[in-house]
Amino acid sequence: MIRKNYLLNKETVGLMERYDSNGVEMSTVVEGENTFHVAQSRQEILNNTLNYFGLNLDGGLAAAKSVLGGKYRLPVCINAQQGMVWFSSRSFRKRGGIWFSYIHIRDLEEMNEKETLVHTSYGHCLPVSLSKNQLAFKRDQASYLHTTFHERSLGKKTFYYEPGSGITFCKEPGEAHYRVKGKE
Repeated sequence: MIRKNYLLNKETVGLMERYDSNGVEMSTVVEGENTFHVAQSRQEILNNTLNYFGLNLDGGLAAAKSVLGGKYRLPVCINAQQGMVWFSSRSFRKRGGIWFSYIHIRDLEEMNEKETLVHTSYGHCLPVSLSKNQLAFKRDQASYLHTTFHERSLGKKTFYYEPGSGITFCKEPGEAHYRVKGKE
């Protein structure tokens, strides 16, 4: 059975490209212990999920670029509170590659210099045509993006204190500049 639509969720582990007998792009989804097919491309599923959370793919990539710099193969944060940060083993605009939820990667096993076996939650093992170091870097970028957006969403203040000065620097959420607070 092929599902018509799909939205990524906390239990989704990976998203792979697939083609039907007519050459139409579809997706294979790994969710929890299950694997199934969806009659949507990976990009459609990703963008529809971002739309569900009030975002879009271009905005998600721009946000990642503002935090991480760089231009290519950036991870996308769908929902920081739920840990839904995704990255692709290749450019999502090119054929091949797998989109991974970084929170479901348990281990990276080097098969050879250019291939890695990704061990995930729920016991899945997915081979990827990328070195272990490159894949670890992508996972670490996704982790950093998650941490950054999660901290921003909590609305915590940042304080800097200089011992003995009696001055504290305070930065409110959303503010670009620090305020100086004297002794209280």
